[in-house]
Amino acid sequence: MGKKPPLYESVDWPHFIIQSMADGVITVDGKLRITDLNRAGEKLTGYSREEALGRFCGDILKSSLCGRECPMKMAMNHGEAVSREVVLQNRLGQKIEIMIAASALRDDQDNLWGGVETFRDIGPFKLLEKEGRYLVEIFAHDLKTPVVAVAGLLNRLRQGKMGELTQEQTAYIATIYQEMQRLEKLITSFLDFARLDLHIITPTLGAIQVEKECREVVDRFQALAEAKGIGLQMEFPQAGLVLQADPLLFQRALGNLLENALKYSPPQGNVVLAVDDKGAEVQFALKDQGPGIAPQDLPHLFELLYRGKSAAQEKSGLGLGLAIVKRIIDAHGGRLWVESQEGRGATFFFTLPKLTVS
Repeated sequence: MGKKPPLYESVDWPHFIIQSMADGVITVDGKLRITDLNRAGEKLTGYSREEALGRFCGDILKSSLCGRECPMKMAMNHGEAVSREVVLQNRLGQKIEIMIAASALRDDQDNLWGGVETFRDIGPFKLLEKEGRYLVEIFAHDLKTPVVAVAGLLNRLRQGKMGELTQEQTAYIATIYQEMQRLEKLITSFLDFARLDLHIITPTLGAIQVEKECREVVDRFQALAEAKGIGLQMEFPQAGLVLQADPLLFQRALGNLLENALKYSPPQGNVVLAVDDKGAEVQFALKDQGPGIAPQDLPHLFELLYRGKSAAQEKSGLGLGLAIVKRIIDAHGGRLWVESQEGRGATFFFTLPKLTVS
């Protein structure tokens, strides 16, 4: 190899990297005195690097946690990285919402040398989130309300409230009514996903009886299963299980998975719901006998609006159901995954924590 250019020998690479970062970066010694502040940090705090050097971190990075739960101090004391959303007051007295991530600086012998903290302005992201919430509420009122109203008027026509209809008129109105119901369901699913994604809907946790909740969900889909000639089977442990969950969101997640299983299962097939006690959590497995899922589709199955090319994706729909399930399980601190082979059906698994007894 040729000789390295002089640049590699003369540049103070740690300082060069810190100064080049887009996020604000501040480093301190073991006594929380500032040893470096980069250009992005200067812009956010309003202090120059020369003004900051040697001063206490709290004098420059004036956050809402200084003095109480200082992230830098916590990281240095406990040895674990600390992330927080805080409000920074800059030199001009302006308040800026920032995300802070603090870590301890230790050498190979685990000696503490100080700490480093990165911070970025999250105000624009908060504004986007606020606008997203506003748009969701607009959709909820201005889009769903007229659809529900039209469906109600069509139903009155179907019932003959406006006079007797011909056979052809009845068939046309029935088709329109069916499509309006599909549109209403799509809008509701989209709004539910958006509300979960923006944390407008959050779980109201409580103790729920697993078998009771599961049977209520299965009973709702029994007629659909019988119409398709599909058998519904349930397997529960002998001991009754109790877990921490929002009953409405739990039933929504399980219902979406059960509807999905029935949608792709062939006539005369079977769908099995198996519940297992896994110690600190309860595992649910919903197995169908459908066409299965292609390997390339598996990693993306729970993404919003993802449409794979496997046989299991040929049915109509926008993939909102599984994306909603993912948001619900994540909000409960559970896990969700799928196992499948093409031509041999699919099994959807999810776990939820048991009821914690204090």
